[in-house]
Amino acid sequence: MDRRLFLALAAGGLAGPAGAQDFGKAVGGLLGAGLGLPAGVTGAQAEGGLREALIAGAVSAVLRVGRPDGYWGDTKIRIPLPGVLGRTQRTLTKLGLSAPLDDLQRKVNISAEKAAPQARDMFTGAIRAMTVDDVVGVLRGGDTSATDYLNQKTTPQLIGLFRQPMASALTSTGALRSLDRAVTKNGLAGALGGNPTDILTNFAVTKALDGLFFYVGEEERAIRHMTR
Repeated sequence: MDRRLFLALAAGGLAGPAGAQDFGKAVGGLLGAGLGLPAGVTGAQAEGGLREALIAGAVSAVLRVGRPDGYWGDTKIRIPLPGVLGRTQRTLTKLGLSAPLDDLQRKVNISAEKAAPQARDMFTGAIRAMTVDDVVGVLRGGDTSATDYLNQKTTPQLIGLFRQPMASALTSTGALRSLDRAVTKNGLAGALGGNPTDILTNFAVTKALDGLFFYVGEEERAIRHMTR
């Protein structure tokens, strides 16, 4: 990718905040002669514009998954049922008897759609907190270097942040009631290897974040590929 074009796209005519002038100059200097800024684009503009482009991409990903059918209607990120629940569902599907587990899976995905918007402010904060080295690493990195940065910086906090909204959503959508019925009906309590509610909640949180980061990465690729 031509980083100069990426910078021009990211800048998009946006001036960085006044306090970012020195930061922007440092970015321009660190890029070196071979990766200099395009004519008419200052370091501050590039730095500020890059942040805004990344924030816009991350927010777009959050909005994409955090809407009706954001997970359930998307086979790329649809959340399956964990472990023995998923295996039992697949077996019962062949017999036409999987309706209770299918209902549970649908409600898990609806719960993820309800919880996803919680990530928006955390992504925005992480991008705004990027250091000079972080920005340069993103500019010099691969197609998903910003996504990888966000994954590293936010995942531990997002797991904690998502757990309560996910648990609340699993309750409000009726997923936990469906879980109890499915476990009881299919005699799966002993096979799960733990508390069914905890197992389902932890799995749903992990898969919801996987789906969210998948589309953060897609948004980043789209920005970069537009410059090729």
